[in-house]
Amino acid sequence: MSDPIRVAIYEDNTGLREILASIIRESEEFELAGEFGHCLDVVQNTKVFTPNVIIMDIDMPGRSGIEGVRELKLHYPEVEVIMNTGFEDDDKIFDALKAGATGYLLKKNSLAMLLTAIKDVKHGGAPISPSIARRVLQLPFASGKASDNTYNLTEREIEILKHLSKGLSYKMVAQEMIISIDTVRTYVKRIYDKLHVHSITEAIHKVFIDKK
Repeated sequence: MSDPIRVAIYEDNTGLREILASIIRESEEFELAGEFGHCLDVVQNTKVFTPNVIIMDIDMPGRSGIEGVRELKLHYPEVEVIMNTGFEDDDKIFDALKAGATGYLLKKNSLAMLLTAIKDVKHGGAPISPSIARRVLQLPFASGKASDNTYNLTEREIEILKHLSKGLSYKMVAQEMIISIDTVRTYVKRIYDKLHVHSITEAIHKVFIDKK
């Protein structure tokens, strides 16, 4: 059996934080790596508790979760972050993804999706609540074409990256493009190698956002 995925939770609502923590504790596939009411010390906490995945609220005292993600990624780019929030506006979605978040869940449906989302993000996916995925389609990096500098990506690789930017899982991309999941993984590995990145979010930023 593989090691459990270590998960840290940042949520200022005490009741919700306790519920999220209990969900993590009750699963043998996960291990709680800290629960916090603010993200002012996110870098220090990450150093001490070494989470693989962080569940991050946006609206918290002292500093927003988006600012926390931005600082975290400067020190620990390999740690995956899933935003867990009530905000559905385009600015928050765009800012969170650009800061380095890999997933974006709405609190109204995150409890049902939480464990699956954590596993997805740990294995290279980008979990997004369905209503948010629809909005992501309208954002510049998803609806527009890639930047002039596509880093020698093939049309097929760009197509896969666009599908993943919409929140599709590897399985869904495979079904959409009528290829196997292993083929999707091979394409993603090539994309990582060409872009010198380690996550789908980094790849999306580099090709569709940073050059805008």
